[in-house]
Amino acid sequence: MESQTKGPLLVLLAAIGFGFNPLFVQILFAQGMTPEVVTLYRFVLPCILLLFFLPTPVTLWREVSRMLMIGLANGLAMLAYFYALQTLPSATAILIYYTYPFFSLLIGVLIFKRTVSINALLSAALVLIAASLVIEPSQLSMESKWLVMGCFLAPMIFAFQIQYLAKPKQNLSTLGRMAWSTIGHLIVLIPLAIYSFPVMLFPDGLNGWWALLGLAFLAAALPQYLFVIGAIKTKPEVIAILGATELVVAMLSCSWLLDTALTRLDITAMLLVIVALCIRHPKSIAQPKSMLLVVETDLK
Repeated sequence: MESQTKGPLLVLLAAIGFGFNPLFVQILFAQGMTPEVVTLYRFVLPCILLLFFLPTPVTLWREVSRMLMIGLANGLAMLAYFYALQTLPSATAILIYYTYPFFSLLIGVLIFKRTVSINALLSAALVLIAASLVIEPSQLSMESKWLVMGCFLAPMIFAFQIQYLAKPKQNLSTLGRMAWSTIGHLIVLIPLAIYSFPVMLFPDGLNGWWALLGLAFLAAALPQYLFVIGAIKTKPEVIAILGATELVVAMLSCSWLLDTALTRLDITAMLLVIVALCIRHPKSIAQPKSMLLVVETDLK
C-alpha cells in the first residue's frame, strides 16, 4: 500500500517540477540569452550527473544508438519549443506542447500498429479542439506560422518516445537511457549554440543564475529522476491524470510570476486538455502472472 501511494506522489512532484520550464526559460530570455544557449544549459548540467551511467555492454550498443537518435531529435524539438516560448504567447506554446496525446495515438496506430479505444479517440479530439482555440492563423505573421509548425515538433517527438519506450527493442537501464539520450541532445545542441554566436553566455545577476539552476535541476534533472522512480509504481492512466498538473503549473506560473494575461480561450483550452488527460482508458485484458509486464516510461 505504501508503494502505491509513494509512486503517484513522486509522479505528481515530477509534473510540478516540469511545469516550471516555461517560467525559467522566459526569465533567461528576458536577460538576453538565446534559445540555443538556454536549451543547451537545460541538458548539459543534468548530463554531468548522468555520466556515471554511460558505461554499457557491447551487446546493447544498438539500443544506445537508438537512444542517441531519440535524444538528438528531442534536442531539436525542445529548441523549436523554446524559440516558440520566446516569440509566441506563452499559453499558446504551452498548449501546443500538450497536443502530445493526439500524436501518441496517431504514431501508435501508424508506426507501432497499436489499437485504440473510443476513449483514446475522444481524448485526442479534445486536444485538437483545445489547440484550435489558441491558434488563429489569420493573426499570425509568416515567421510566427513557422514557429507554430516548429513548436509541434516537441509533442511529436515526445509522443514517439512514449510509444517506443512502452516496448523498447532491448532492455537498457532507465538511468542508462536517460544518460545516452542526454548525450544525443548535446550532440546537436552544442554545434547549434556555437553557430549562433551568442552575445550572452552566462546570466546577468543573481536572479538569472537562480533561473538557470532552476531550469537545469528543479525543472529537468530532479523531476526526471522522480518520474522514473515513481512511474514504475504507478498505473499509466494515473500518470496521465497527474501529468495534467504540469500544464496547470506551466500556465499559472507564467501568468502569476511574469504577469502574463490568460485569455478566456486560453483557460478554456487548458481545461479541455486536462479533461482529455483525465479520461480513463479501458484496462487491458489481464495476462498470466508469469508473463513479463512492461512498464511505460518516458524521457522529457
